[in-house]
Amino acid sequence: MKLLRLLIFLLLLSGWPLPGIDASAQTTPEKKTYTIQRASSAIEVDGRLDEPAWDTALTVELNYETFPGDNIPARVRTECLLAYDENNLYAAFRVHDPEPAKIRAHYADRDAPYNDDMVGLMLDTFNDERRAYEFFVTPLGVQMDLVEDDVSGTEDTSWDAIWTSAGRLTPEGYVTEMAIPFNQLRFPHGEGVQTWGIDILRAYPRDQRYLFRLQPRRMDISCHYCQVSKLTGIEGLEPGRNISLYPTLTGVHTERRENFPEGEFSTDKSELEPGLTARWGATPNFTLTGTLNPDFSQVEADVAQLGINRQFALFFPEKRPFFLEDADYFQTPISAVYTRTVADPLWGARVTGKQGANAWGFFTAQDEVTNLIFPGSEGSSFTSLDQSHLAGVFRYRRDVGQHSNIGLLATTRQGADGYENTVYGADGQIRISDADSIQLQLLGSTTAYPNQVAADYRQPEDRFNGLAGFAN
Repeated sequence: MKLLRLLIFLLLLSGWPLPGIDASAQTTPEKKTYTIQRASSAIEVDGRLDEPAWDTALTVELNYETFPGDNIPARVRTECLLAYDENNLYAAFRVHDPEPAKIRAHYADRDAPYNDDMVGLMLDTFNDERRAYEFFVTPLGVQMDLVEDDVSGTEDTSWDAIWTSAGRLTPEGYVTEMAIPFNQLRFPHGEGVQTWGIDILRAYPRDQRYLFRLQPRRMDISCHYCQVSKLTGIEGLEPGRNISLYPTLTGVHTERRENFPEGEFSTDKSELEPGLTARWGATPNFTLTGTLNPDFSQVEADVAQLGINRQFALFFPEKRPFFLEDADYFQTPISAVYTRTVADPLWGARVTGKQGANAWGFFTAQDEVTNLIFPGSEGSSFTSLDQSHLAGVFRYRRDVGQHSNIGLLATTRQGADGYENTVYGADGQIRISDADSIQLQLLGSTTAYPNQVAADYRQPEDRFNGLAGFAN
């Protein structure tokens, strides 16, 4: 209760200046505003900037080294060109390098080439200085896309947009192009001119990793997107309904020879399993997703991990499309939502949205198996119950003040034979000054296991409760 009272006190306090803190003395770097123009011709993303549209595009340079130098002049030149049409935001980079032979560029998996040269954009499409989409591309066109939550300071690499990129090495350095469809982004609904926060970055790994940006970045200020420039001029966007359908059909046919090796083959099993996943972007702020008997075979295989001599459960990142829509909404200081526990869903429904200061997410799924993890102080135990269960997660988050938020979370799993687990709690991330912030979370849980499971894995025979707290 003391932690909860402290959380409530700080949430109330976050709306007013704190004693002893002079808000007027805490200044962020001046934010420049850049106006983008509609492309004057069609653009083909091929890594060659030979279309007339690039001659009239907005051109900016990355003049500041923000790491390791503290806002000193960039040691190499980087040009970024920006344009748009009714469907896409286009970005191109002319990247100059005094020693092109030292450029690091490899063909790699998506989101993997962190140690390569790269350039990219960060787009705060709601202009609320809290959350941004990130798009990076290497000299060979390898893509990286992420969602950054500036309040919590976390990046979600599991988000994958559908966009186009290209890159090629040149005698002067390298050139890249990207086309980002507007239907892959969320932004305020309206027919007027959009104003977004924008940061542009170049990573330059040589004797160490250098970072060059569009504007200075003060390191004594804990927020990033409160310091970035503004991009305006995009207008006439038609968000549409953005309906996507993903039908699947999986067939299995096996035969068995009864009398090996002379016997004849006879059909042992033959079946077809249709499935469908549908996604409807009802508005730029609201998305509904449903799935029926989904087949996730199009998802890349899990990254190999060694399970030998590992005492605790392995963590696998989520890559299944159904669970990825606004996955960062469900993140909290204590990771209380791990969607990989939903192993074989028969059906599922999911809704996420953001309106003004409010963001919410909900999903539910009927899982055909029930995987259980029993954590202990020295290791984890596991079992799977051959029974289905209903899983559900609800998340609500509200922005408070300029760079703070509060949230509520509830999760539940309800199975047959007496299994159930419910987790609920509140959290807050409160920025009390430019340099200082506080994270708090309080969780409670209620759990009950079937009698045989409780006996086999030394769990309480009756329903039991638990509490968890976090402060930073």
